[in-house]
Amino acid sequence: MAKKNLVNSLIDWTKAIAIAFILILVIRIIFIQSYIVQSSSMEKTLLPGDNIIVNKLKYGYRFPITLLTLPFNNNKYLNWIELPYLRFPSSSKIQHGDLIAFNYPYQTDVPIDKKDIYIKRCIGLPNDTIVCYEKEIMVNNKKIIENKNIQYNYRVTIRGSKLNKKFFDKYNITEGSLVANMGIYDLPLTKEQAMLLLNDHKIRYVRLLKKLKGDGSFLTFPHSRYYNWNNDNFGPIIIPKKGNVIKINFKTIPLYKRIIENYEGNNLKIEKYRILINDRVQKTYTFKKNYYYVVDDNRDKAKDSRYWGFVPEDHIIGKASFVWLSIDKSEKWFNKIRWSKFFHTFN
Repeated sequence: MAKKNLVNSLIDWTKAIAIAFILILVIRIIFIQSYIVQSSSMEKTLLPGDNIIVNKLKYGYRFPITLLTLPFNNNKYLNWIELPYLRFPSSSKIQHGDLIAFNYPYQTDVPIDKKDIYIKRCIGLPNDTIVCYEKEIMVNNKKIIENKNIQYNYRVTIRGSKLNKKFFDKYNITEGSLVANMGIYDLPLTKEQAMLLLNDHKIRYVRLLKKLKGDGSFLTFPHSRYYNWNNDNFGPIIIPKKGNVIKINFKTIPLYKRIIENYEGNNLKIEKYRILINDRVQKTYTFKKNYYYVVDDNRDKAKDSRYWGFVPEDHIIGKASFVWLSIDKSEKWFNKIRWSKFFHTFN
């Protein structure tokens, strides 16, 4: 009798564990997903070590594309069965300023839902026009409202030769470098931090670093000498909207080539005097999808749309909702957990 009870107890426990596993798997697949921040590109909003809950239902649930996937491991999969993109309808739409989670579009030779996951701030919606002049971004002729966490690189000159850890801790400065032995630093700062430094007796002066208009960089999208843009001065850029028609010529093709060829699956050829799409000369193109434009809050240490362009709608996973755990790996074991960030939500 005792042996029978033990067997029954083991069966009950096995059933309970199996049901719990299935429930957790369903919740992860359909409702929410946890994401760990690895870089400082979104400081001070997101910090390395932040564990973020992403709401996958906010903008409509995106059905799985790659079916043969190992549970709880996005990197272990077989691409034998790939379904077409399908999203469940939702009344909520992406808004300006939302923190959105998406699969990195510029990654190639990987199914959409297996690409690396990024979280960044959306500033451009379909059909928006974006212009940036000396770091000030305008969307539809209106300057965007920057939150208090936005950081830029500042040139900081001190009275002395070096700053110590106590100084960095006092002003919550986590990065930066000494660029000259004369006491000159380049530091990522919020506007509030920059103002506080100006009032510190150790500081001579603080200057916002800016790139000049016309000082082009091939690192800046669309990587074309014709546009000669940099991350502080670019645009106007029109964000593609499904159904919109654009003129196709040698001026517009650098902006939309990747969309036409990679994201919308056309065969694009650029010849000396003409542009062919699916082996036919074209002078216009109609977009098949909606697209978005994202930037990092740490603007001068970024890997965002200013480098690689637009986010297709089928790459969007959901909205970043809150931090459920934050671990500072740079601290000793007893200070690792950032208690103040527990269940911190994003506005």
